[in-house]
Amino acid sequence: MLLLLAALSFWIERSVQIPANGMLNVQSEPEGIMENFDALRTDLTGKPHYRLSAQKLKHYAGSRRTELEHPRFVQLDVEAGEVSVEAQLATVSPDGNQVDLRGNVVMERAARAGQSAMSLRTAQLQVFPEQDLMRAPGAVHVQDDTINVRAGSMEYDTKRRVIKLTGRVQVRYIPGKG
Repeated sequence: MLLLLAALSFWIERSVQIPANGMLNVQSEPEGIMENFDALRTDLTGKPHYRLSAQKLKHYAGSRRTELEHPRFVQLDVEAGEVSVEAQLATVSPDGNQVDLRGNVVMERAARAGQSAMSLRTAQLQVFPEQDLMRAPGAVHVQDDTINVRAGSMEYDTKRRVIKLTGRVQVRYIPGKG
């Protein structure tokens, strides 16, 4: 009788943990929520490299997923100039090496000697902060004082300030400026 009771208890426990479809339940409630999140990453010498902030951060333990509401990413570089990105939402990879920004993404590059300020608009932007790299897998609109560009996708080396545009690229030069 005790053996039957133990087996029944084990079966009930397993059926509660594993749904009928056989897949484990993914946690839908965040493990932690932080408002006014702000993190600064520095290099080994203590020099600021980038800052990631958001109105709200949600972390889900089961999937190790981190979501940000109204995120702002700023690459801090005295020599190359500041590059900032804002969006409606973002997810951070479990290892922290990729930030995927979505929804009305706006990137702005600060002006510096010989180069005007630049803005970029897209629906999605993937940021690889440790590699000083940003990728827009979809359509982009880039504008500064002298050009207006539309392209199918973009890759931006923020350290060297080199933009690689792919897909159908349309450029309109704005004379008399710059």
